Amino acid sequence: MKAFGYGDVLITLGTGKIAESESRATGLTSEHDYAVIHLEERGGKYMFLIKNPWSEGGGWTAAGESSQDHGIAKLTEQLDISPSGSGDHTRIERPKLEPGSFWMDLNDIFQHFESLYLNWNPGLFSHREDVHFAWNLHNTNRLWASFGRHPQYRVQSDAGGTLWLVLSRHFQSSHPSDSCVVGNLETINAEDAGFISLYVFENGGGKVFLADGSLIRGPYVDSPNTLIKVESKKGVPYTVVVSEQELLRMEHTFTLSVFSLGPLSISQASDRYRNHMVLEGAWTPATAGGNASSPAYCENPQFSVNLSGSSDVSMLLEAQSGDFPVHVKLLWANGNPVRNVTCRDIVGDSGEYRKGHAYAEVAGVAAGRYTIICSTFEPGQLCEFTLQVGTMSDCVVERMSAKPGGRFTNRFPIAFFGTEDDRLWAPLSCSRLTRLSILAQSYKGDGIASTRNSSNNIPLKLALEHGKGLGRHVLAVSGDDDFCNAHYGARINDVDIHPAMCAGAGLWVLLERGGPLDSHTQEGIIVEVYSDARVEVAGIFARRQGEVLEETEDLMNLMGSCGDATRSL
Repeated sequence: MKAFGYGDVLITLGTGKIAESESRATGLTSEHDYAVIHLEERGGKYMFLIKNPWSEGGGWTAAGESSQDHGIAKLTEQLDISPSGSGDHTRIERPKLEPGSFWMDLNDIFQHFESLYLNWNPGLFSHREDVHFAWNLHNTNRLWASFGRHPQYRVQSDAGGTLWLVLSRHFQSSHPSDSCVVGNLETINAEDAGFISLYVFENGGGKVFLADGSLIRGPYVDSPNTLIKVESKKGVPYTVVVSEQELLRMEHTFTLSVFSLGPLSISQASDRYRNHMVLEGAWTPATAGGNASSPAYCENPQFSVNLSGSSDVSMLLEAQSGDFPVHVKLLWANGNPVRNVTCRDIVGDSGEYRKGHAYAEVAGVAAGRYTIICSTFEPGQLCEFTLQVGTMSDCVVERMSAKPGGRFTNRFPIAFFGTEDDRLWAPLSCSRLTRLSILAQSYKGDGIASTRNSSNNIPLKLALEHGKGLGRHVLAVSGDDDFCNAHYGARINDVDIHPAMCAGAGLWVLLERGGPLDSHTQEGIIVEVYSDARVEVAGIFARRQGEVLEETEDLMNLMGSCGDATRSL
């Protein structure tokens, strides 16, 4: 109250949404601001003299006895007379106030107003620092964006104590043109759209990427100014981040002011990573493999990282859509495509999947070649994304092909399970020592793998065996010997074979089906072999090992509505 009397603080009040019936009963306007022009303490109550800034605006019409009696008591004291009905004194009428002005006590204010604003005289502070900046939001995502592209500042008080931070959004002198607003939004005043806020982090004044771990999170307000209070420690630097929600996608200008009773400094937040590589990517129908529990996880976009020296590594993954939870992982893989992930391969990751963006920071990564995998939580979630990798030493980051590069690709004729079949075999041979991988996937007869929404994808397992019958030896099996959805594919990764294995009982590729088969659906299986040297895959999958099927009329009938899939592929 003393500060108000000295003129060092201005007080304003704001109503929230008020029903029309309540507005008529109280005289208050919905979502409207009022000025406080005087306040007093009388009889243990705080009384506010409030004015509607509209020249003919209504006033408080539901005043209780306390508000009315206060006006009479004040006038009685000034005139040194008694109220009406006491002795022979002249009757005192209720004092007349200016139009739109009315008294309210603090309890009524708390009941009928939503906001109370205190605007302090900046001249009370002996030290002040201002920074003016522009923030271009043309290419910035909305709620799901990380803090990577937000304005960030390092603030430090030499003496410690209370810091007051004010963010002011500048008014636009004219409407934004269609050319400067993303999405060709309706023309409205930029200052009337969106919300602004301030975050404070105690992290040494360095740049931050996520809202997690903030010391102070200010409210998002639709006014052009927002204020937060920081109880700072002596000589400790803080990071202040400017945030927004629903501002127009255009350039906005701001002023960040810091007030203190002691010396202070403000500067750009420091970025400890010397090198930043930014790459674009996308999850497509062929590369949206889902999380690590999905058999198709290794179909996700992958990037090779060649680190020249030991360094901390940061990875920021930002999706163009906030609908999908995303994740980024750094793996030991010598910079090669990853076909199988184990716990010992993981160098670091972004933790839980989070919508729109993911961030990982890994300390003390040794020089070498690594692989990054970017994934969505569910398979089939399609979206473009940006990957930013930060390092302290020289580094090269490159996109890798989803399929093995530099290898021969061979495809078996399409395999079809009969309604009574649960296993099919096909022979495999080689003329020299080679390393190979095998992929089996469902096929619908249109030249591509089956759709992700197919309800007929069968549980499938893939194995590579040496020999026949009871004496056969399993060289490799997909999915830790578990069945997987045939659409996402069963995989065998990097198995060494040599010509001696092909002699005698030979090598066999086994397809095993789990669960019933829909008799009304002809769903084939594509089996591809990726090898360092040429291999022979001429045999057709049969019900028994050693049974050689020719492309007879029966086989063509089995392929049915799919047509001559072997030739089409």
